[in-house]
Formats: sequence, structure tokens, C-alpha cells
Amino acid sequence: MALKRNYSQVLTSQIKPAFWKTMVLVLAISYIGGLWVHVQHELESGHEAQLLPPVLHWLRDSTLAMVFIFFAVLMALSFSRWLTERKNVQISQAAACVMTAGVLGVFTGVAFALGVPVHGYLFGEHMEEGTSLVMDMVKDGSQVGLVNMGISWVVIFILGGLSDSSRPLPLSKT
Repeated sequence: MALKRNYSQVLTSQIKPAFWKTMVLVLAISYIGGLWVHVQHELESGHEAQLLPPVLHWLRDSTLAMVFIFFAVLMALSFSRWLTERKNVQISQAAACVMTAGVLGVFTGVAFALGVPVHGYLFGEHMEEGTSLVMDMVKDGSQVGLVNMGISWVVIFILGGLSDSSRPLPLSKT
């Protein structure tokens, strides 16, 4: 009997990330995405009740956002895997990376948006005058979601995908 690779497992294993690669995604999205949000708020003359030096402000907000981002990344990776396994879809590694980066952008954008009222509660308002909380959440979440798609794609590209390449691919007898 010849051994053949089970291609459906090989293709869906691309979205079975190694833990350390997941944590790299969480850190990159939290701190680089957080930096982008911080720069945007500085350019819009956003303000808080207690002003911190810019670097401390960015580090504080990004570190607090990491909890939201951690769960958003886990949900996004699970959703991406579910999408490919649901109909046993076989896609290339490049398509899987692009799809996963898009899903990561959407989920982490929502996570940043959900963090807006938490941030406002903890540190005072930073919204523009005359803007509702919901509109501020939608604006910040959608803008950072697009940035997070790019961050995710670059990180996935640099890491060479999300699966742990040190693990051998499963073989099946046929």
C-alpha cells in the first residue's frame, strides 16, 4: 500500500496556528494597531481627562486592548478554520492567508470598537464634540480594522503561514 497525503487535512492545517504565532499576531495587532489609533487621535486633537506623555498613553491603551485582541484573534482563527472546513473547501496557502488576514481585520476591528466605551469609562471621554458613542465606535473600529488586515497579512507572510512547520503533516493510508 502506498502512502498518500490527505490533502483536505493539509489545506485546513494552514489555519491551525501554532501558539507562538498566535501570540505574535496578538502582540502585533495590539501594539501596531494601537499605535495607529493613538496617532489618529493625536491628529484629530483627541483629549482625555488625564493626559499622559504620548508613548506612555500608547503603551497603556495597547496593553489594555490586548485582552480584547487576544479573544478576537482566537475567534477569527476559529472562524477562518470553520469557513474552510465547513464544505471541505480546498484553497491554496496564499488564499488561506489572505482570507485569514481579512477575517482577523474584521474581528479585531470589532474588538477595538468594543474597547471604545471601556476606554471612555476608565480614562474619560476622547470623542469628538457632537459625535455619538456608536458613531465613534464604528469610525474607530472600521478604520483600525482595515489597518489590522494589513498588519495581519504582513505578520502571516513574515511568519511563513500560521501552522507550525516543525510538525510533520499527517499521512493517511490509501
